[in-house]
Amino acid sequence: MTTQLSRVIYTDGSAPNNQNGCTIGGIGVAVFNQEGELLDSFNSRIEPSDGMTTTTNVRCEMLAVIKALELAKSSDIIHTDNQMIVKGYNEWLEGWKLKGWKNANKKPIANQDLWQHIDKLKQEKSQVTVKWVRGHSGIYGNELADSLATEAAA
Repeated sequence: MTTQLSRVIYTDGSAPNNQNGCTIGGIGVAVFNQEGELLDSFNSRIEPSDGMTTTTNVRCEMLAVIKALELAKSSDIIHTDNQMIVKGYNEWLEGWKLKGWKNANKKPIANQDLWQHIDKLKQEKSQVTVKWVRGHSGIYGNELADSLATEAAA
């Protein structure tokens, strides 16, 4: 029996002009083996969905994590530089579900459609880990995911 080594996946999202109604965003995903060798990279243009006319940086970052979860194999580690996504994935999802997808103020959580998709993938791939990485700090995988997302949004 062979043991599968974990891969490390870096993600990022980009929504240029986020505060002024971004209509095109991008996601970037970079997959590395344990030795740090790039195995695969992916980027995609993101347009508003679900009746929205704009997209946001948070939605793009969440879509990048969704793509990474779709690509992930058991025991892979996904890195994002968005702390809210890491906390949502690791700490808040179960509580949101118990409260009918409401936050502590009893208001519907933002980006519920994406959180529900993330939750479904988390249940399917329970051995995948999501961790925070400091953005723009010279970590090659994070920098590559950032440039892929920026390129896709351009």
